[in-house]
Amino acid sequence: LIPFSASEISQESDEIYQLTSSEGKFEVERKDLGAAEPQEFPNDMIFEQDPIQIVNSILPLYLNGQLLRCLQESVASELAARMNAMQAAADNAGDLSSALSQEYNRARQASVTAEILEIVSGASALED
Repeated sequence: LIPFSASEISQESDEIYQLTSSEGKFEVERKDLGAAEPQEFPNDMIFEQDPIQIVNSILPLYLNGQLLRCLQESVASELAARMNAMQAAADNAGDLSSALSQEYNRARQASVTAEILEIVSGASALED
């Protein structure tokens, strides 16, 4: 779980993902920070506490941080799914609106055409 040497920590690279929206579209930008340079601990470094006590005090903080990160990622995933669903619903509503508008226009066109046919047939009946 915990890397105990500085070289193990510095060999992993970090990534930052930024979710943005522009013009109703979602965009994800990825930025790679690369690996940090390995650090050497000075030989004269003195720990005031026993390393076991240090690990025992840091380990709960580390686990709490990992749990918090998992929960934050879960919430972010849920929000992204909700935004995606809302975008799909908005797109479907737009398609439905245009389909209904087209259906209304066809019905109106048919009634106008029927009225014109009635007028023309009435006029032709009067001429005969």
